[in-house]
Amino acid sequence: MAIYKNVLLVEGQDEKRTIPELIELNGINWGSGKNTIVHIKDYEGYENILKPGSISTELKADGIEALGILLDADEQPLDRWIAIRNACRNSKSVSKIPEELPEEGLIIEADNGVRVGIWIMPDNKLPGMLETFLGYLLPTASSSLWEFAGETIDRAKDKGAAFTDYHRDKAQIYSWLAWQKPPGRQLHQAIKERILDPQHPEAQQFVSWFRRLYGL
Repeated sequence: MAIYKNVLLVEGQDEKRTIPELIELNGINWGSGKNTIVHIKDYEGYENILKPGSISTELKADGIEALGILLDADEQPLDRWIAIRNACRNSKSVSKIPEELPEEGLIIEADNGVRVGIWIMPDNKLPGMLETFLGYLLPTASSSLWEFAGETIDRAKDKGAAFTDYHRDKAQIYSWLAWQKPPGRQLHQAIKERILDPQHPEAQQFVSWFRRLYGL
C-alpha cells in the first residue's frame, strides 16, 4: 500500500482536478504521478467523509503527517461546520477542535500529532461551493460578462430551466465559461489556461491555508 505524508479529502472529481492546477499556478510544484506534494482522495460526497471511521482511519494511515478536509458549505455553512466538527470529535482522534471555524481556515494538531486542516468552500463563512470560490477569480475585465451570465440564467429559470437555486453558482460559471475562447472549458482547464485568474487576491487565503497545512 502506498504511503502518503500529505493527504487531502475532497467531495468529488472537480476538486481533485482543480486544486492541483490552482496550487501549481501559485508557485508550488505539484509533481506528477505518485510523486505529488499532496495525495487527493475523492470521497464521492461529503456524507462519506462524515461517516463514522472515515477520519480516524485516515489519521491512522502509515506515514501521514498532514490531513486536509475540503468541503462545500452548500446552503448552510454553519450546519456543515457543525457536522464536520462533530465527525472529528466522534472520531476520538481530534479532541481539540474549536467551537468555531476560523475565517482563515482551521489547522490544528490531532491527538496523535498529525496536522489536521479544514476548509469549507467558498471562504469558511458564506454559503456556496467550489464554483462560488472560482467565481471570485474572474479577471477584472470580465465583470460585466459575469453579471450578464447571472441575468441570463435567472431569465432561463423564469422560462423553466430546471437547475435548483442551490446550483445557481454552477449554472452561472458554466454559462460564463461557455462564452470564453475556447468555449466550454472545464473548471480545472479554466484555471490551467488562466481563463480564471489563479493568482487573484481572492484565492490567496485558501492558498495560504494550503501552504501552512502542508508545510510548503
